[in-house]
Amino acid sequence: MKIIGVIQARINSSRLPGKVLLEIQGKPILWHIYNRLQKCKLLDSVVISTGESNKNKQIIDFANQNKIPIFVGSEDDLINRLYKTAKNFEASAIVRITADCPLVDPDLLDQLLREFIDNENTFDIITNNIVRTYPHGLDLEVYSTKILEKLDKEMIPELREWFALYILKNTSKFRLLNKKHSVDLSNHRWTIDYPEDYEFIKKIYDELYSKDQIFVMNDILKLLQKKSQLLKINSKYIGIHNIDSPADKFYEV
Repeated sequence: MKIIGVIQARINSSRLPGKVLLEIQGKPILWHIYNRLQKCKLLDSVVISTGESNKNKQIIDFANQNKIPIFVGSEDDLINRLYKTAKNFEASAIVRITADCPLVDPDLLDQLLREFIDNENTFDIITNNIVRTYPHGLDLEVYSTKILEKLDKEMIPELREWFALYILKNTSKFRLLNKKHSVDLSNHRWTIDYPEDYEFIKKIYDELYSKDQIFVMNDILKLLQKKSQLLKINSKYIGIHNIDSPADKFYEV
């Protein structure tokens, strides 16, 4: 089984334009996500998947400059783009990570991937966000390439960009497992949609970032226990998702 991490990225964002290339510790957010995913033991490779709009040239240039594999597909037909990304890199399955989640946790992802590998004949999709118990920004979705092909063939035009919403509303139609945390951490906001989110993430990196070691969810939680004032930075957006679409925020990037 070949599993690849797919960083889903576009430049377009109504609330924080170009956010995927905003810098933290002197490196673009995309670089940090790629770097963190590289630490996953069960991923065969990590790639970027972007749309064919000219606006995304900066992402393509970034990938080429940093020798990161990239696939360029439909701007708005997301299910088709992800399926073709999987096929292009001959993957049996993909992990979808949106490019506004620079705190993505490689240890957590390895846990989901182990579950997926051990149950490859039982589940087509494993995720941790059908019922949210993890911080918003640690969203992970593992899809078999077969289920991406099925969705690509069957999805109606109106939902092709928001295919995860269709899955969310029709869970009984899929062999799906939702992983829950033992403690509900869904009130934590660790994603980037607004300037305050960006400021919060930068503070986390200022406190924990090291070139030699990746910090993970429990490190962040311990920091926030010690410095609870950091939680105030973007607290007004807790519980707010994507207001620009009929779907949850994590379908937008």
